[in-house]
Amino acid sequence: MPAKRTLVGYVAQTSGNVLCDGDACIVFGSRLKLKSYLASNPQTAAIGYAIKKAWSDDILTVLRMGAAYAFDEEAFHLFYPLAQQSGLNLPQANFRTPPPAELTQPAIHLVRVQWFPASRLVKSDK
Repeated sequence: MPAKRTLVGYVAQTSGNVLCDGDACIVFGSRLKLKSYLASNPQTAAIGYAIKKAWSDDILTVLRMGAAYAFDEEAFHLFYPLAQQSGLNLPQANFRTPPPAELTQPAIHLVRVQWFPASRLVKSDK
């Protein structure tokens, strides 16, 4: 049975590339928050990202291929129960950790998720 298409959030995309934190595609739970982040960040303000919907089934498919995602709090809370139902055993995320004091712009707490299924792990014969 195909996975239900549930909107988890939004990603920023340009010319086939998506906005990432390291190697993890960033998913914001709100289009408005993503637009605000893009406008306030000097590294992204002038790039001209298109905002695309991030669907749960697409995210799970790409995670199964080994990719990583970084979710803001709203997106994580939407994604968490869907991930659990799909067999991805995620711990609850703590979004209450204060940001480092030396940050010069508003902090956005992201939680990185990457799926390492047991079938992909290399077993040692030792």
